[in-house]
Amino acid sequence: MHAYSTDSDERERVLFGLALLAVGLAWGLSRGLRATQLTWPWWFDAPSTMGFYVILREVFDQRLWRWHFLHWVGLLKVPVLQGTWRGYVVSSFAERQKPHEVELRIKQTWTRISILLSSDTSNSHTLTAAIQVHAPDGVALSYEYQNQPQPRAVKTMEMHLGTARLIFSDDRILEGYYYSGRGRREVGSIHLERIQP
Repeated sequence: MHAYSTDSDERERVLFGLALLAVGLAWGLSRGLRATQLTWPWWFDAPSTMGFYVILREVFDQRLWRWHFLHWVGLLKVPVLQGTWRGYVVSSFAERQKPHEVELRIKQTWTRISILLSSDTSNSHTLTAAIQVHAPDGVALSYEYQNQPQPRAVKTMEMHLGTARLIFSDDRILEGYYYSGRGRREVGSIHLERIQP
């Protein structure tokens, strides 16, 4: 998985909130330790603020950010795209006549993502990605990918780079376009539906 960027300002707000919560928890731990009237080593209480922050950030990044309630109240805007998506690609290589079935698997945390697209002839994986929550046409997932042909692909197909831009709608549809770079120089449309969250 690799980091992804977003135009949402939620990361600054949430990290600040987690830092305040870590300070509060550290203060509570300090008061609790003092109440026991036991002597604790100096190192046990000292790193507690940073320790709480690291734990809170990791738990939030891996799990809590997916809570529907946090999205519903507007605290988080970045959508949860993780899951398996199935659909088709219509490519200029086939003169846009025959759709090719594809499967897209997205693994995602609040700060990291990986996108794997598989078809009968090739597999591609992301190198970079961005999620725009304030795009004019809706929430957009844009990414650069590297495509690796499978042995049964046509001989003219070679490893290449490309980009894709998909619009997320209705909580289960990703739809957009892609184009590939040097060597392939093809464009096409992509339609995907989430089959497994």
